[in-house]
Amino acid sequence: MPLSRLLLPIVCCLTLSGASAAEATWRFCHEDNETYPWIMKDREGLYATMAKLAAKRVDARIELVWLPWKRCLADVKNGVMDGVVGAGFLQERCEIGVYPGEPCKPDTAQRLYIDRFPLYRNRASTLGWDGQKVIGQRKPIAVQPGFVAARMLKQMGAQVDETDKEPYQILRKVSAGMVDGAILQAPVADPLLKEVADFGATIERLPISFQEYPTYLVVSHQRYKADPKRVKAIWQAFVQARDSNEYQAAKASLNYNEAD
Repeated sequence: MPLSRLLLPIVCCLTLSGASAAEATWRFCHEDNETYPWIMKDREGLYATMAKLAAKRVDARIELVWLPWKRCLADVKNGVMDGVVGAGFLQERCEIGVYPGEPCKPDTAQRLYIDRFPLYRNRASTLGWDGQKVIGQRKPIAVQPGFVAARMLKQMGAQVDETDKEPYQILRKVSAGMVDGAILQAPVADPLLKEVADFGATIERLPISFQEYPTYLVVSHQRYKADPKRVKAIWQAFVQARDSNEYQAAKASLNYNEAD
């Protein structure tokens, strides 16, 4: 990705008609990696669609910023960013920001979507996953840096490779047999297996997902303390956006049919 894309914020929602000029823009970050169908370079992804619909419903200005994942989380913790879009729940992330629901007990009804992470393996590998443990591992399993799956694998005693963040490069390593397999988001990896002949011929998706979990808009402690009522209204606006006909139409236009 060009350096300019890392340094310049990508604005998905400009000031909307009727938005209060007195309220500061809500700046939410997400990872800086194109991630179908959520983050798209050449067309509006679902994060941008959801934010646009939510901003309209709650009469706010919302800006989405592309940042490396670890920096995004750090900036939310420090109050540089007002929140992070698409974060799964981890107990320690309660120090970073506030989840919708009770303190450190997210309300799954206020999720943005369900994130699914299958295990993809080289067809010549003996790597397996039975839903509880990794079996037959001989080489590392590749995971994007900063993703929860890496920690889970290490806790199981599995070898992990976190050197690449681009899904294409990770699958290239799986295809070449440099690693036994990879854990990636299904909407990102599945199309690549269909589009790249080498991948489809050498890689298979295992039937049991390694992870499935709800993701949330996590708001910084600083912004939440300043106006918790407003934050709750924004959370609800995102839920309404998720369930709207407009959002479902956007999903269909991207040929994305996974349940939210």
